[in-house]
Amino acid sequence: MYYCDMIIKVKEPQPEEYKYFREGQIVYTFFHLASNQNLTTWLLKERIISVAYETITDNGYLPILKPMSEIAGRRRKK
Repeated sequence: MYYCDMIIKVKEPQPEEYKYFREGQIVYTFFHLASNQNLTTWLLKERIISVAYETITDNGYLPILKPMSEIAGRRRKK
């Protein structure tokens, strides 16, 4: 089996993917940890270095969430 030092994803890790993560590995993704206590507990227990896109800030702004907010703001109700 191959291992990498960093994983970049879009969707939060699914339970069937946990076997691919290991201690010290860096995982960049949308984690949504506030609503997923099981994932939060597991990441801490396994000592996975987790960078949640939704928490990255630049001068007080959330630049990764901005494009999604703009798209959602443009959507018209029919």
